[in-house]
Amino acid sequence: MARELIDATTCDWHAALPDAARPIPATHERTLESGDVDLCDSCTWVFDFYYPRRKEVHALLQPSVLDAFHRSARGKDAARRQAAQLPIPSADQPEPAPTPKATLKAAAGTRGKRYLGVWKDDVVQVRCPLPHQRGTTRKYWVDLRNRTGHARGHRKGDGTSYAGPDIAFELPPGEVFTHFCTEHQVCAENGGYGFLTPESLAAHLHKSKDWAPASKEARDAAETRLQAPAA
Repeated sequence: MARELIDATTCDWHAALPDAARPIPATHERTLESGDVDLCDSCTWVFDFYYPRRKEVHALLQPSVLDAFHRSARGKDAARRQAAQLPIPSADQPEPAPTPKATLKAAAGTRGKRYLGVWKDDVVQVRCPLPHQRGTTRKYWVDLRNRTGHARGHRKGDGTSYAGPDIAFELPPGEVFTHFCTEHQVCAENGGYGFLTPESLAAHLHKSKDWAPASKEARDAAETRLQAPAA
């Protein structure tokens, strides 16, 4: 079934490692020249920084460049190292206790939440109507290209993941979906999975070849709803 296939989606970048120990669940989707890929949170962060700059990064990571870079490191003399040392606490001034790792991790997570779901002016986004973790924005916006991966991160009452078409993602005012997929059962059952361009629809069909095909009844019902005049 489509939902079972979606639940099993793992990070394509981690899976490509020659010594991959275990599959890592994917939570985001990104686009290469050859098609779409599924990525976990950490690989998405690396991808967003690396992929637009990959030629520059490859040049920086050449062995000869790295060797010259390491040899260019300037040694610090003893005087400078001594000045940089922390003062030794006296008997009357106890050394402060280190901040627990759990506290640091929680603080970092709180800061990160402030950037989850925020509106961006430079990408097309949709609003997710589902509840999200505390600390995020009330109106939770998701990049349109990442909505399928975002849906997988939410669980239904039975513990299974949502599929992208299961969620009524909302475009901002003035935008409407013009192309719809009714080829898959999950897409047809939800009245068609909407896209803004034929190219986006074609990319979805290519990426979702393993999704269960729609029955004739489900496809016909979805296309009938799509052809009906708006109320």
